[in-house]
Amino acid sequence: MAMQDNLAQRTKFKVILNGTSLGFSKVSNISATMEFEAVAEGGVNDRIHYLPKPRQAMDKLTLEYGIASGELRRTTLTAGYELKKGIIIMVMSESGLIPTATYQANWGIVTKWEIDTLDATSSGLLIKKVEISHNGLSETINKIGL
Repeated sequence: MAMQDNLAQRTKFKVILNGTSLGFSKVSNISATMEFEAVAEGGVNDRIHYLPKPRQAMDKLTLEYGIASGELRRTTLTAGYELKKGIIIMVMSESGLIPTATYQANWGIVTKWEIDTLDATSSGLLIKKVEISHNGLSETINKIGL
């Protein structure tokens, strides 16, 4: 079996917000950051210690989807909407049954939303982008799904 056969596909994923599964066309900024401060050890000039800094800002996740006429389920994703039940993003296996990786945050809040430019000369989809600030993602890898 070639190594490429074991690589996770990035096209199949599932997003659950506040316990409700919703469809999105794109998810970006799946990341976690931590800042460190370099501290030189007193009296010893050849060592530097890295200590974690307190969080100065929350990480941000961007979700995109096409707006359907008569859309009702996602209208709550407006600025200030709190995700008290958290965020779960699952990267699914080729079969679509088993997640190969799960990214989860226990809490989040919608900090921004925007729609693409309205253009009467174009017939493309109207895309809405929602930015969610969260308190950090944890990552779980499922080797069975790979």
